[in-house]
Amino acid sequence: MEKIILFIKTYKNDFLVFKKLLASIIKHNKDNLPLVVSVNDEDFNFFDKEFKERNFQLIKDSQIDPCSIENNWVYQQIIKSQVHKLNICENYVCIDSDSHFIKDFYFQDFMYSDEIPYTVIHEQKELFGWSSNNIEKIGYNPKNEFLNDRRYIMDKLKRKGKIYDFGPSPVIWSTKVWRSFEENYLKKRNLTFKSCFEERPSEFTWYGEWLLKNAVIPIYPAEPLFKVFHYEKQYDDFLKQKFTLESLEENYLGIVLQSNWNKNKEKKRFRFFR
Repeated sequence: MEKIILFIKTYKNDFLVFKKLLASIIKHNKDNLPLVVSVNDEDFNFFDKEFKERNFQLIKDSQIDPCSIENNWVYQQIIKSQVHKLNICENYVCIDSDSHFIKDFYFQDFMYSDEIPYTVIHEQKELFGWSSNNIEKIGYNPKNEFLNDRRYIMDKLKRKGKIYDFGPSPVIWSTKVWRSFEENYLKKRNLTFKSCFEERPSEFTWYGEWLLKNAVIPIYPAEPLFKVFHYEKQYDDFLKQKFTLESLEENYLGIVLQSNWNKNKEKKRFRFFR
């Protein structure tokens, strides 16, 4: 069983950005961490033909959970959170397709020791500092949604104290934590991952709050691994301020331009100043 793997859940509509992510992994994966890619069952033959020769393991989503649900966002969360069902690793770095590594990465970037992974945990102050000055541009205050989700799950798990964010992607997850969540929370309440995430679709928070409550593994905090641009204006503001790729490399392993605004704007991907 692997100590840690890279895991990507993707599908045909994200094929182009997935290829760019894959190329960045091939370039920067200096410790040759195993890569597992899970795709919608109906897309499996397409990916299988596109990658006749591949240095990753390709699987169908149904090998993890044969669920059927129309909400693609919740569906992806269901698949991502159950890698423990494969029994192939103790920990995994869960990466979204709209991501891109910008520098070399190693085992120790994700693992505190041979047994214990880092946990992404922080208060999301950078994003909220930016968004508070751009509410008119983005049309709402993301902090309100953030607080509602976190407080709801904190109340469910009866935790008080600071409100944390346990994302964004990529995140480092322990299969021990997800297995404990399933056995000791979901099953004892006759819930499933599907019913839980339909109730409150925030898999990062369910994972993090369960870990804080039960200390399934020791917590060694880590700031976000990638610089995430949640909004197009946030990305454009960085470009106007002439941030360089080198300056991002000092603090981040990669970049995410979220597909909810960048889907049809491939020309803008990672256009930083050297």
